[in-house]
Amino acid sequence: MAQPIQSNGDPQLADTETGSRVDHGQLFTTIHDLSRLISVYFDAKMARHQLTHSQWWALMYISEHEGATQIELAAYMQMGRASAGKLFERLEAKNWIERRPDDKDGRVRRIFLKQDAIGILEIMRDEGTNLFTDFLKGIGPEEEAAVLAGLLKIRANAEGR
Repeated sequence: MAQPIQSNGDPQLADTETGSRVDHGQLFTTIHDLSRLISVYFDAKMARHQLTHSQWWALMYISEHEGATQIELAAYMQMGRASAGKLFERLEAKNWIERRPDDKDGRVRRIFLKQDAIGILEIMRDEGTNLFTDFLKGIGPEEEAAVLAGLLKIRANAEGR
């Protein structure tokens, strides 16, 4: 059971069963700040390749959920359907995606990557690998795995609300 404590004036929680002391405010602020830093640095790297934040973000989700409907992708990306539709139109105009009618319901559009997007995804992967190599300096594989496991649990808890 967690009990509030004070240490150096900062509110923390002490787990009376494990004795763990974690500043939850610092934890969530750090997660938020890190997310922002990743976006800022990755946006700068992608700008060199004439990719906007929205474009690389959408291509990432489309590559992970190829064949999903526009509505499903909008939900994954936490965007409104109209905004996502406009973004998909721009990606289609660049010949990066194709919107195909669903086999069972012609009103539904499914999104697929086109060949022209493959090179961009390779650039994104390479730039992402370089960025995270820098960000993860001094962190060993076990610690990295533990951080990932913890973040996945936090995300699952947040999505379950």
